[in-house]
Amino acid sequence: MNPKNKKNIVMFNPMPVKHPVAQINKKTTSLQVPLVNVPLSLLALSRMVRDRFDVRIINAVVDNDYREMVLEACDNALCLAVSSMTCYQIRDGIDVCGAVKEQYPDLPVIWGGYHPSSEPGQTLESPFVDIVIRGQGELTFREVVQRLGEKGSVGGIPGVSYKDGSRIIHNPDRKFSDINDFPPIPYDMIDVERHVKGYKSGSRCIDYYLSQGCASGCSFCSEPVFCGRRWSGLAPEKAVMEMEHLAKTYNIDTFMIRDSDFFLNVKRVKALCDILIEKDLGIRLTSVNARMEHFSRIEDNIISLCRKAGICEVFFGFESGLQEALDIMNKASKVSQIRTCTEKCLKNDIDIRGSFMVGIPGMDVKNEVRSNFKEIHALICAYGERLEHLDVLLSFFTPYPNTPLYKTAVECGLRPLDTLADWGDFDQFDFKAPWFPQEYFDLVRDFRAAMPWNSGCGFDEWCRFYDGVMERLEKMNK
Repeated sequence: MNPKNKKNIVMFNPMPVKHPVAQINKKTTSLQVPLVNVPLSLLALSRMVRDRFDVRIINAVVDNDYREMVLEACDNALCLAVSSMTCYQIRDGIDVCGAVKEQYPDLPVIWGGYHPSSEPGQTLESPFVDIVIRGQGELTFREVVQRLGEKGSVGGIPGVSYKDGSRIIHNPDRKFSDINDFPPIPYDMIDVERHVKGYKSGSRCIDYYLSQGCASGCSFCSEPVFCGRRWSGLAPEKAVMEMEHLAKTYNIDTFMIRDSDFFLNVKRVKALCDILIEKDLGIRLTSVNARMEHFSRIEDNIISLCRKAGICEVFFGFESGLQEALDIMNKASKVSQIRTCTEKCLKNDIDIRGSFMVGIPGMDVKNEVRSNFKEIHALICAYGERLEHLDVLLSFFTPYPNTPLYKTAVECGLRPLDTLADWGDFDQFDFKAPWFPQEYFDLVRDFRAAMPWNSGCGFDEWCRFYDGVMERLEKMNK
């Protein structure tokens, strides 16, 4: 294709929440849920086609007039590609795609990401979606846009579902690829400065990932549906080279790591840390995801090496202080490992971000809430007056499509969500399950609002609140 005659591809990252706000962590002044995120999924696809097509990326979290920008960019475009998780992104994506189809009815609209991969047929039932790319999308997207550019059919392309008249066709799955075969993430395709954020001690933090996929099979999570429990990590030399380039090019001091499982291959982690220490780049790695059953078994000398290399915060999906809940979630972990991971991080001066959830279907509600409150309190007590080094996130169980616990949720009274639009109105932060009584729902929200990171209270004040909230809990009916 002659570069002068390149066709345009429009890529859109919808707004993940209805209102573009973020909750400030009152202990660290960092965002507890940073919303200024790099559209990594769209950049991952863009790197595969930028040599043949002019790619325009529009990110709702930084582009205020994104609807108008998408409509303008779609004029004479080859296609519109949309990435979506199971959240408000669906509603926002539907609204924008509806406007696009009204103005450009023949423009192919492609959806990909966690939700379309989990529900490709239901996604394609929307009149505003023509093609779905399932799972890891780099190679699939490249083949799809090549076919579209040649005015050909996407039939037979692995990893694609599409409409053929009134029929919905699902091509075979695509084999998961080694991400070392792909070019680096092309940060130069976005305005990096608008995606830089402050995070804890770092003033210039940006999102980055060193691996794709997850080998675990948690029954509440979309990741196993998306990647088929496959995982691929960048070679340590390549990862450090990319981070060094980004740090020097954009003056980055902190990388927020978006991997689903950073510590899966400990030998690789050690090699990565050795190179970071040798190069002495002065960068920090935060929100580094670890499974507690893995981290609790890592030797202290390796964890000490991680800290020396700049890993200053680890994110744990603790999920529950109730062993029965962990078991039904297929977490392959023990409640006791929460304490083990906490002790290892405290010993090595590594901050913790940890997530818990309540409302798992089939649990005794009172026992579940009590167990989570106690475990969160134990974490807070372990840090005492040093709460700026700890973040705890508390949410309600969210039933994601085609996961084992979604089926359990339906059996427990959840109304099935039968259309793409139904999922677009889904509250992924404060989902109110029909089996979770309102008084417990309100109590959990009170507990969450009072946590030091949300209220700004000190340790002693927290302890007084905790005693009172546990008295309230014990007086409640089951």
